[in-house]
Amino acid sequence: MSNSHGRYVGIDLGTTFSAIAYVDSHGRPVTAKNRDGQAVTPSVVYIGPDRDVIVGQAARTRAADEPDRVAVNFKRDMGDEFYHRRIGGREFSPEALSALVLRRLADDFRKSVGDITGAVIAVPAYFGDARRRATEDAGRMAGLDVVGIINEPTAAALANAFRQYLAAGGSTIQFEIAAIAATAPSTTLVFDLGGGTFDVTIIRISGENFNVLATGGEVRLGGVDFDKRLADAVSDDFVRHHGVDPRDDEIANGRLLSACEGAKIELSTAEQVAVQLKHMGRYLAVPFTRSKLEEVTSDLLTRLQMSVEMLLEDALLTWDRIDDILLVGGSSRMPMIHRMLERVSGKQPNMATAPEQIVAHGAAIHAAITQMVQSPVAVAADGGRGMVQDALTEAPDDPNEDILSIFDREVVEVATRVRLSDVNSHSLGVVVRSSRERKLASSVVIPANTPLPTSRTKVFGTEAANQRVVRVLVVEGETRDLRGCTQIGECVIRDLPKGLPQGSPVEVTFKYDKSGMIHVYAREKTTQIGSEASFTRDSGFDPVTLEELTDAIAQLKVE
Repeated sequence: MSNSHGRYVGIDLGTTFSAIAYVDSHGRPVTAKNRDGQAVTPSVVYIGPDRDVIVGQAARTRAADEPDRVAVNFKRDMGDEFYHRRIGGREFSPEALSALVLRRLADDFRKSVGDITGAVIAVPAYFGDARRRATEDAGRMAGLDVVGIINEPTAAALANAFRQYLAAGGSTIQFEIAAIAATAPSTTLVFDLGGGTFDVTIIRISGENFNVLATGGEVRLGGVDFDKRLADAVSDDFVRHHGVDPRDDEIANGRLLSACEGAKIELSTAEQVAVQLKHMGRYLAVPFTRSKLEEVTSDLLTRLQMSVEMLLEDALLTWDRIDDILLVGGSSRMPMIHRMLERVSGKQPNMATAPEQIVAHGAAIHAAITQMVQSPVAVAADGGRGMVQDALTEAPDDPNEDILSIFDREVVEVATRVRLSDVNSHSLGVVVRSSRERKLASSVVIPANTPLPTSRTKVFGTEAANQRVVRVLVVEGETRDLRGCTQIGECVIRDLPKGLPQGSPVEVTFKYDKSGMIHVYAREKTTQIGSEASFTRDSGFDPVTLEELTDAIAQLKVE
């Protein structure tokens, strides 16, 4: 079926699985099935010798026999120049591999639902600026108009709140009366353990307002790490019995990891499984219990627990202030996750409905809200109910401008009242020369988990006497060590007069808005000479390169 107006879609570009969703005319998020009839598509790419590209389950199946031509877990490399290994002897950027997955999702959507006008892509809350830019680039390479980026836990909380509201008998007409998720404000901790990344976020929900209080996690911690620990234990047993290590063979190791992933999933409901392994004519069936899995992954569980406890400290909250613990991501199904959270919190965690799809649903809701707000028909100048009603009543006859051809009137009225606020996931600072450490270091101006928008000012001193130029280098990161930081941009004060003493005061102001734009204002206070600069999450590629990559991907046949 086709829709001439096109929809805004929400996409969960996951490490192991991806999904695309949209909001139907009645305001309900729906996951679009792929060509295989499945709600999720494996984030796996096969590159053939003739540049033939296969994405999804078929690519995942080929990984067993042609691992050198299959890319997996490339979301972990987002922001890096290249995927961590060659595919078919060639180097690929994580953005290009991600774009192929997005292209497959979009193609399937167009065939089953209709045209796509814009897309909101969900990213881990702990993604820094470079990784967010890379994700936007991937969307553009796939031919999508990326109208927004939303943090995965925020998306999950938004979708879960709306599901609870509908389950309680709420309607889109009485959206604000039901206060979306509850009759009173609530604070939710979203624990999102996916295949390759981990996010934990605390969100305050009050009526139509979703306020992120704090966010944390690890970009390189997820279900695949649990798979690898199980595979290591099985391999060690194989070495003891047969004297050869299956991890030394890429094909055997790939098959082992796949078997261990299945065993891990099975252990969520069974107490014991057997992992079978054949290698070099030798065979071994290794019995594995749930308690053994928990034993070999105990340090990973400790890392998850520490992230949760540190986040509560950052938010200045205790467990009695948390009303709900929402589990998101397929890996959160492991019983050890439930028990750990129940032990530290004294509360029963709640598994999200369809944990592999809920992030895409939340992104779709956010996309629909964006579409309605951006529509000339649905925008109210003062944000009030009456103005929205007037705008809808006076809608032009042009069907391309009529948002009501896609959504019911009540859905539009509701959506334009929902408000999302977020925090910055990483600290922003200025490069200074530390007198204590006698080296360049980062001095934080806006700490992580500061509510957005925000404005912060800090005063520094010039490094030397008679300094004519001051370079304010803006960096992102949690450590003073610049090796752990990412440079965002610079603001330069020029033409300072001669004779300024060392340590002359330089006032630096950061303004960070909701869209992710960073405004920097710097001035030498004695002379009042200053400068300003703004940085946005624009494409990490230059426009020409991005266009070339987009054209190249568009010409590929993606199966």
